[in-house]
Amino acid sequence: MKRSASLTTAMYARAFIALAGCAMVAACTRNPYEDPIWYWAPEPGSTLVPRVQSGPRSLAMFRGDNGAPLDWYALSSGIRWADIVVVGEQHDDPNAHGVQQAIVDEVFAMWPGSAVSLEMLERNEQPIVDAYLNNQITVTEFIDRTESRDWATTGSWEKFYQPVIDSAKAAQAPVIAANAPREYVRRARTEGYEALEALPAEDRALFSIPERDPPDSYRERFKALMSDNGANAVDEEKLDAVLRSQRLWDATMADSIVRAYHAAPSGGKIVHLVGQFHSENDGGLISEIQARAPFANVLTVTVQRGETLALRAEDKDKADVVIYGVNQAPAWRNFQAGPETAAPVGPAAAEAVMPTWGFAY
Repeated sequence: MKRSASLTTAMYARAFIALAGCAMVAACTRNPYEDPIWYWAPEPGSTLVPRVQSGPRSLAMFRGDNGAPLDWYALSSGIRWADIVVVGEQHDDPNAHGVQQAIVDEVFAMWPGSAVSLEMLERNEQPIVDAYLNNQITVTEFIDRTESRDWATTGSWEKFYQPVIDSAKAAQAPVIAANAPREYVRRARTEGYEALEALPAEDRALFSIPERDPPDSYRERFKALMSDNGANAVDEEKLDAVLRSQRLWDATMADSIVRAYHAAPSGGKIVHLVGQFHSENDGGLISEIQARAPFANVLTVTVQRGETLALRAEDKDKADVVIYGVNQAPAWRNFQAGPETAAPVGPAAAEAVMPTWGFAY
């Protein structure tokens, strides 16, 4: 339908007002669904949710703020609006990886110049990544040299992450090894940021110091997880030391993402794959992205386990888009879910928690 001149004028006026508001607060909204210029979504409680939910494009999806149902077209509209798309996963959830793969494939197909960024690769591994993308090493050499084969669960790299790398390779797209090497993550906990800042330039290039305090809720969520929701006592000083490591990870990933965003050609998107704790509830990662690129449009997506016909109360505001995955491994990817054992909690279990939750200790 052809838009009237008055409607078109009104749309541009809203866009101008939105940009003016961005300038006043030094940051733009991250939610495209608030503005009908980008996408109109039905009210919560409508019947848009698929009767048969199978991944990744027909899973149940909702706005994280008000629970309005979305579909894949709505998600694609949000991606079109975004400069940076952050997709939060539970590392051993095959549905999350199916959604990530579908988003990455769509972005590469529709927006040339896009890149994918991964928490699962560290900055010092970038030369290995580039060597694989340039056909200088085999996939086996790539996995072995990055020690990634069992990153999430046994054999998880080839099932969950290598297909994303190979999609980027086929599209001749950059792959960003976004994270800080664990040596510096550990030193953030044991020595603090000042000690890291005193290191030589070649070391400092491998990590980034946080630029902004995260929301108070970030520390509270971290404390709740470390204490098993209050079941175990947590030493506050030790908690803050461990949180320093977590925040170094957030800051380094954010810096890597924003550098890729600034380097991308016009229209290129950056898709970042990350453990969902980092990104949910505007957590540390999102806060650090906003500190470095306040005018970038950032869309957050999180994938939760289980089928539902409505946004679950506990998932409200976790992300701009909340997606739910069926419990069985979907046949369309032939994924085999890893064992769903309970993750250990508490600082004493830090090393064991890290592969499951993506925390940095």
